[in-house]
Amino acid sequence: MESIRKVVGKNIRFYRLSKGHTQEGLAEKVDVSSTYIGYLERGQKSPSLELISTISKALEIEPALLLTSPDKGNDELKRLISLLSGKPPYSVTFVHDIATAYFKSLEDRDTQKGQLHY
Repeated sequence: MESIRKVVGKNIRFYRLSKGHTQEGLAEKVDVSSTYIGYLERGQKSPSLELISTISKALEIEPALLLTSPDKGNDELKRLISLLSGKPPYSVTFVHDIATAYFKSLEDRDTQKGQLHY
């Protein structure tokens, strides 16, 4: 099992890059040095809970996302979560409704294809 420092570090790096921030830019937003951000991302230092909160605000994500062990091969889902994080509830609901309709249409299409083969 990966250490929590490594998990947090990988997540900071992932969300920093997905939001288009450099280490220097993030460091400036959270009032630490870019060297310290590098230490965090490599899992060489442990951020305080206060710093996790500050970093998550700067990245516009929920703090829990920095603490959650990433699933391998799930980067697209993490990008979607990152995109929706911090958005107003009506926007999240709208995207959810679109995704639900899309997947329902795929299921309906697959059901129709299956029926055609009988």
